[in-house]
Amino acid sequence: MPESPACRLLAWDSQFFGRRIAQVCAPRLAAGDAARIRRWAGAHGVECLYFRADAGDGESIRAAEEAGFRLTDVRVTRERPLDGGDGALPGGVEPSRDEDLPALREIARVSHRNTRFYQDPRFPRERCDALYETWIANACAGRADEVLVARCEGRVAGYVACVVEPEETGRIDLIAVAPALRGRRIGEALVRGALARLAARGCRRVRVASQARNIEAARLYERMGFRTLAVEHSYHLWPGP
Repeated sequence: MPESPACRLLAWDSQFFGRRIAQVCAPRLAAGDAARIRRWAGAHGVECLYFRADAGDGESIRAAEEAGFRLTDVRVTRERPLDGGDGALPGGVEPSRDEDLPALREIARVSHRNTRFYQDPRFPRERCDALYETWIANACAGRADEVLVARCEGRVAGYVACVVEPEETGRIDLIAVAPALRGRRIGEALVRGALARLAARGCRRVRVASQARNIEAARLYERMGFRTLAVEHSYHLWPGP
């Protein structure tokens, strides 16, 4: 890594959490990089640094841990092909409506507690809850290309937000089912809806990332034909005293 490390400030994260946050963009670290990263963080007033390493990159993992980075997540990215289609949705799944947003926010607030922010005690739990409320609200406001909801017994039971990316690739960005309604294959219906909509938008493949600790999600995606594409370690470093 050069004297000016491949890092960048994250304006949105910094504003949301009220801490100056940056990302180490370089995909690899060597033993001598830690001091340069800390100098860069100090010069830019950075309080927290994110870094993601391939799980098979032992050198980067050792360098990160020796530098004081703390493992917060093992991220598994999976992919499956799409065969086209007319975008028809499974029963009980439909595009979200404006009036769904309060229910979506309520589900989001309690549904993503396996993620890396909750594993880092220096991020207040209430801000982590609010992060996912904001995420689904932003998705409904246009950050996602599709937001689908599942309805069960007349109420919103879950959601999935989908994004179209370059090279005919779709991504499941955020998905959750209301805790009281889990175990009814609602998540499977939402994924099927996401696949149908992304295929109709011209995507030839779809990707989704989840936490290795989320066994239910792993079983769902594997059952639906997803195969592991990458496994990465996510780290946080708080370089101050």
